[in-house]
Amino acid sequence: MLRQLNRALSRLTGLQIRRAPRPHRKKTKAAAPAVRPGRRPDYRPPRNPQVDRLIKQPVFIITPVRSGATLLRMLLGGHSRLHAPHELHVRRLEVTAGTELAVEAMNELDLQRTDLEHLLWDRVLHRELVRSGKDVLVEKTPNNAFAYQRIAACWPDARFVFLLRHPASIAQSWYEADPSKRTPEQAALQALHYTRATERARQELPGHLVRYEDLTTDPESVLRSICGFLGIPYEPEMLDYGTREEGELPKGLGDWKEKIRSGRVQQGRALPEPAEVPEPLREISTAWGYLRDPAGAAADAAADDPCAEVTEVWPRDGLIRIVGRLDGVPAAGEPAPRWRLAVTLTGSPERRLDYPATLHGETFEVSVPVADLAPSGIALPAKWDLHLTAGAGAREVRLRATRILDDIEQKKNIMVFPAQSVSSDADTIQVKPYYTVRDNLSIACQLRDDLSRTLS
Repeated sequence: MLRQLNRALSRLTGLQIRRAPRPHRKKTKAAAPAVRPGRRPDYRPPRNPQVDRLIKQPVFIITPVRSGATLLRMLLGGHSRLHAPHELHVRRLEVTAGTELAVEAMNELDLQRTDLEHLLWDRVLHRELVRSGKDVLVEKTPNNAFAYQRIAACWPDARFVFLLRHPASIAQSWYEADPSKRTPEQAALQALHYTRATERARQELPGHLVRYEDLTTDPESVLRSICGFLGIPYEPEMLDYGTREEGELPKGLGDWKEKIRSGRVQQGRALPEPAEVPEPLREISTAWGYLRDPAGAAADAAADDPCAEVTEVWPRDGLIRIVGRLDGVPAAGEPAPRWRLAVTLTGSPERRLDYPATLHGETFEVSVPVADLAPSGIALPAKWDLHLTAGAGAREVRLRATRILDDIEQKKNIMVFPAQSVSSDADTIQVKPYYTVRDNLSIACQLRDDLSRTLS
């Protein structure tokens, strides 16, 4: 019909009828994609952990390469409640949207790309844990040291075990693993890369510190300390990892070498002499207590004075439990003095709390409720000094709670304790024991986001 009409009009007028185009609609700008090319989006904790996370309180071993993580994994995996699989590398799993509609759909759910990746990571770990039949997952991928902030955001209830080794031994082991691939100098720089990442994580995250050298000389004590940190009983079967089957792993999923295949924890190599430590690794070796610095001489002099030498600190279940021994204190006559722990607010000697200490010979034990250290109205940040005391008035004996007799330098940097939360008014206060630069034990109180600045 239209063709006939156009032919007639064309003969008579030279004009034709054409269908008018549809009005041009201005394209609506799509919602911002979850990620722009070349830029990773910010990550954030789950809005509702009960809904968004299947796995509860996963354990991450933060450590450099060549530091005994595979051995520790095997030992922990021997516990009836701990599942420690090979390196999972979940942080390398990424999510991409195939279409703009997919991006818009996820934006409507308030899910950005990193949220989706966190859901995927959590599902992978949960699947592996369920398959194992156990209830606590332990993950030890060394590259996690470079992603500790995101891991902590993904699982706010995650627990961290920091495994340290002499940095020079790490470099030597890395070089010997494949001498054709790297020179000793290159191995030292690569070791520095990993040790610095581990140190950054250790400074920012609460956790439990263990050393490779202790793991290979006294594995039972190390495992007992980790079990105590995780709140599970120690099991002697953990040491019998050689009786369990462990299949071959593809390269990159774990260092399954002959010493570990033997099924026995073997003594590690001798520590390098100070002169053998490569220059790039000297600073981190000092920070980790493997090299002495000039402050060590002052500590030696202080060791001659009487003190309350701390041997154990257990922040858990709303308490800070402190165990130690009296050093340099003359034997008491009868009746025996009543010792107590004086906890004094730094700069305000009138703000003092006293807790009775139990003594067995020279060994003392005392517990401090963390809620007492964050009362309403206290100015934050706050620090509390600890003294073991006996007597009263002018005859009071005050012994600083310290740790100076073990020859471990830089305790402030290498002995990191977990913080505990205390609700005060509308705020959450973190209470955390720490060693000062003089190796004295103190307690810091600070709002959650500012705790790291308090300890600096």
